[in-house]
Amino acid sequence: MVRQFLAPAKVNLALRIVGRRADGFHLLWTVMTFFPLYDLLEIDTPAADLQFTCDPPVTAVAEDNLVWRAARLLQEASGTGQGAHLHLRKAIPHGAGLGGGSSDAATTLLALNTLWGLHWPLPPLLALGERLGADVPLFLGGTAALAEGIGERLTPLPQLAAADLVLIHPGVSLSTAEVFRHWHRHAHPESGVPPPLLPSCTETLLPLLVNDLESTATALQPVIAQLAVALRQQGALGTLMSGSGSSVWGLFAGEGEAQAAAQALRRAHPEWQIFCGRTFNQHPLARG
Repeated sequence: MVRQFLAPAKVNLALRIVGRRADGFHLLWTVMTFFPLYDLLEIDTPAADLQFTCDPPVTAVAEDNLVWRAARLLQEASGTGQGAHLHLRKAIPHGAGLGGGSSDAATTLLALNTLWGLHWPLPPLLALGERLGADVPLFLGGTAALAEGIGERLTPLPQLAAADLVLIHPGVSLSTAEVFRHWHRHAHPESGVPPPLLPSCTETLLPLLVNDLESTATALQPVIAQLAVALRQQGALGTLMSGSGSSVWGLFAGEGEAQAAAQALRRAHPEWQIFCGRTFNQHPLARG
């Protein structure tokens, strides 16, 4: 039987670099929530083996995709002899700072945990997720969150204010590893005390809008600066690059303002991918 599961995008409302571990990984302070842009994962079980396809493909070989890696990791860790045929329909742009691959991996773990009848609690799934990517724990945790460390220490923020956003992907991708390498190479200072938490309305989201990687990403892809300017010209109250880029979102006062801005931007810039939506704090597969 084929079942379908939605894997949402995430956006960062703040991203500060607050230190570095001895192994070279940077320590973060980042606030993340979900945005209504989805990949669709189709899983056919029962199956005798593990197969994966992706439309459009984002890796040269299937075994490099995070969906396949997550399924294999859970299969091996649990010792199950069960398989699954997985097909991913991509809509979240790749290399855009929206966590698409991490979301796909988390959705795979959550879905197969149920379909294979494993019924693992969250902690062992989180341990697997940390091996797959820094953003995977957010999607497994199921709620908007403050993430610290390298992304594995989560403080749930279920009451975070919803935000009406226009999100632009300029059609270029950035490698997270490359952005961090360039940031470190240019000896940027680490952040001090992070801004306050738990905004409860649109206006109080504004103090959060800082991303320590934005200037580095803009140096690598100058179009990022154009996105922010275009959003502000359409009335955005504030703008921010998501994650390590290359997408930028603008915060608007309400749904109507966001939709009008998105329409105007689509007319002016047909070469960009432009999405409009309201953030939400609960993952579609969140427990309870």
